[in-house]
Amino acid sequence: MDAIRIKNLKIPARHGVYDFEKDQDSLFELDIELRLQLKKPGSSDRLEDTISYDDVVANVTETFTKKDYQLIEAAGEAICKSLLQTFSLDQVIVRIRKPHAPIMASLDTVEIELVRNYEEV
Repeated sequence: MDAIRIKNLKIPARHGVYDFEKDQDSLFELDIELRLQLKKPGSSDRLEDTISYDDVVANVTETFTKKDYQLIEAAGEAICKSLLQTFSLDQVIVRIRKPHAPIMASLDTVEIELVRNYEEV
């Protein structure tokens, strides 16, 4: 299966369980992978035959910032659902990183990954 990937999209938002996480924006990092057939746009070289990266980024940003989620898992689920309902996709993979997670440990980031298929919508 072919794929379009958007890597390390940075979006400010106020997601978190704790009150202090909701007081100001924090930067989240997202990877979006869209699974679909790309043979037609590969042959035609026409934007109309594929999915616009700009449209995907706008969709993800709007969905991610529409409300303040307690869990990035819930934000990711909303993104998967929106992408699968908006675009003609076979599968979507969404990764969300929270490098500022309030954990008393030495780590680079925490990350969730959701894999959803068209049939699951």
